[in-house]
Amino acid sequence: MDLVEEEKRSERSRWVRIALLVLPAVAFLGLLTVAVAGKDPPPDPGDPVPSFEAELLVGEGEFASEDLEGKPAVINFWASWCAPCEDEAPLLRDAAARYGDRITFLGVDILDARSDALEFIDEHGLDYVHVRDTDRSIYDAFGLTGQPETFFVDEDGTIVEHVPGPIFEESFFQLLDLLVARAA
Repeated sequence: MDLVEEEKRSERSRWVRIALLVLPAVAFLGLLTVAVAGKDPPPDPGDPVPSFEAELLVGEGEFASEDLEGKPAVINFWASWCAPCEDEAPLLRDAAARYGDRITFLGVDILDARSDALEFIDEHGLDYVHVRDTDRSIYDAFGLTGQPETFFVDEDGTIVEHVPGPIFEESFFQLLDLLVARAA
């Protein structure tokens, strides 16, 4: 074999290695784009809360979006395996204790075993209503892309704010004060 043929073979081998590295990444990005493009976006401030109904995580019965009417609400989507959800749990616990008579707090558990979700609630002392979204219908209706995500809703069932990702103390309490002020 002469030097030119060896260089050509080496060049082809290099391109094959590059293709083997790049093609899976391109395929992944393509699938991700298709998955995200097919989702409805989350409702915007000013939109009504999407209609939903789900089984209570603690106790018997169901909770429906209509149960939110007449009082401002915070709807927080979480999962027991979600590290940012664990980080914000004490903030939600404290806010529910502080505002619970004026604001309804609703936790929506996503993609969890019931036992894991119950353990998470107990461990963090989350003493407010939680539902299970076992079929992701609420997740899809709200156009979520992950968790945590939090929606702030006025007493008429209109979305005031949407926080994709973890909530932070200062802005969180400002939004809660805004909800209370709007209801007064």
